[in-house]
Amino acid sequence: MKITSVSTVVYRQQLKPGGPPLKFAGEPRSTFETLLVKVETDAGITGWGEAFPHRIWRAVKSLIETLVAPACIGADPTAIATLMNRLMRHTYGVGRAGPVMYALSGLDIALWDILGKAANLPVHKLLGGCALDTLPAYASLLKYGNVDNVARVTEDALGRGYHDLKVHETGHDEIVAAAKLLRQKTGAGLMVDVNAPWTLQEALAASAPLRELGLKWLEEPVWPPEDFRAAAEVRAIGIPVAIGENVLTPTDFARLIDGRFVDVIQPSVIKIGGISVMRDIFVLANQASVAVVPHSAYFGPGLVATAHVSAALSRAPLIERLYCDLSESPFGDWYEPVDGHLALPRGPGLGVEPDLALLEKLQVA
Repeated sequence: MKITSVSTVVYRQQLKPGGPPLKFAGEPRSTFETLLVKVETDAGITGWGEAFPHRIWRAVKSLIETLVAPACIGADPTAIATLMNRLMRHTYGVGRAGPVMYALSGLDIALWDILGKAANLPVHKLLGGCALDTLPAYASLLKYGNVDNVARVTEDALGRGYHDLKVHETGHDEIVAAAKLLRQKTGAGLMVDVNAPWTLQEALAASAPLRELGLKWLEEPVWPPEDFRAAAEVRAIGIPVAIGENVLTPTDFARLIDGRFVDVIQPSVIKIGGISVMRDIFVLANQASVAVVPHSAYFGPGLVATAHVSAALSRAPLIERLYCDLSESPFGDWYEPVDGHLALPRGPGLGVEPDLALLEKLQVA
């Protein structure tokens, strides 16, 4: 089997109105873009992947079309390690992280989709198998910056069956508002993502009052986020720390794991190099007894791929589900948890195919 085409599709989904104003990546949002990578073969098998798109999809799309796609034509899509190693070397001169790695991530996911379809097996079986039918998901709230809105959305998420919840707030009052509501639900856990706003001393001062809340973790407390030793100092005051969505090379993840700087690492499959690299990170972390809870603030093949890898390799699977509702989704309602759990796709490959008519309707590039 040979690759005959590598192309991209960018589509834009509307977020359903009705809730408080939403902010994502620090900006007000009413839409959500997804960048798909489509790989076609001479055997008639098509694979779908997803590359990190937020605020940079035009650059990633261009890299795929001009640098990555031409180098793939004629390659065997099932020889994933061989092709990805060649592409890593082909592209390293223009960056080992960022847009180039986002592009390769989308390709790698599509290749695993093809490999599973060719073998008539779901990706989690290719990765070692899994006895689970569903995976627990946590509600990853957007940023509201208002106590009343945080309380309102927290109540809504708990009412929809979520058992764990993450807020993206830096204000103590907003965090406490969510914590009070979660205490009413047995076994519920609260995570706080502050998105790397503080110097070390600021982080220590802001984190100390949060110890009494019993957080599952405090995410990215220090700027810059790659300052692993500073993150470890925050952890040392007695609060679990998580980082990883902005750790962008396998070497850096190996250093993060080997140093045991934090309690939880959070690789993003559409940023770090796809399923292949995510698998390797899980293996290293499991050997070192470091918890892995991937970053997965997206709705397409990236979220599906995260579910497959977590199901096969995580010792305690937990899937991040960005807490907003879409007006229409080309991948159906798979992303919608039932009683706080996502169904694990059982079909070959990723097991979730796009609605091509709806994809065309929503396509912007």
